[in-house]
Amino acid sequence: MLKPTIAGLACLCLAACATRPIDRAALRLHAERDCRVRAAVAPAYALDNTGIGLRNVAFDRCMRAVDFARR
Repeated sequence: MLKPTIAGLACLCLAACATRPIDRAALRLHAERDCRVRAAVAPAYALDNTGIGLRNVAFDRCMRAVDFARR
């Protein structure tokens, strides 16, 4: 009973690996959502010449880290 179950799970894992990769647009949407959450949790603001930063740079830094930098 255990061997067929393990064999079935192994076949499912191999089938999952053989599927088509995720589209680049879908990957970008996932990365944007993840980066928005990270930016909201750990904000980092760029300081301008007045010493006050209003632009959150954590999102940009996260997107650069996953190779989806804004162009």
